[in-house]
Amino acid sequence: MTISASRGRLVDQLPRVMAADPVLRDFVTAFEQVHDTVRERIDAIEFQMDTGLASPEMLAYLGSWLGVMLEPTDPADYRRSLVREVGKLLGWRGTRYGVEALLQAATGARVTVIDAGGVYGSGDQVPPPDPVVVVQMDHTGHLTEKQVMAFLQSEVPLGARIQLDVRFQAQPARGRARPPGSGGESA
Repeated sequence: MTISASRGRLVDQLPRVMAADPVLRDFVTAFEQVHDTVRERIDAIEFQMDTGLASPEMLAYLGSWLGVMLEPTDPADYRRSLVREVGKLLGWRGTRYGVEALLQAATGARVTVIDAGGVYGSGDQVPPPDPVVVVQMDHTGHLTEKQVMAFLQSEVPLGARIQLDVRFQAQPARGRARPPGSGGESA
């Protein structure tokens, strides 16, 4: 079976004797079609690496490179934002600033990390070791405290104890919501 395609740029570059051979011409045409397909994919890679344009599958793949497991049930904008922020903060992972920024991106809450770590010079007074890392958050967003603790355990130094302080706990809904004017309220 021969490939019936119009002559392409590679076939046009063949010497006349070779271009006259139908088998060689079809082989070069097939090679050119494979080349064009690969080239199209390579040309589109910049759009797949952009978190604002990447397909959901590619976004999950990019997240896996960065150690982020995305939930398909989360909103697309949230997943894109999270991968973008993790990428920006890659060099800060494990630091106070990195933990604060990553938790803020994941939860949308204000986060403060208090620890005894720091950089000290040869003449500086080094405080006594304190293995407790205090993490204060306004709320945990759509994450559970267990998920936040799992994240923190993967980010803080080995042997550190984590004290999580969530200021506002999610409250279960009580009663039934009624739109205004639907009855049940006094005028």
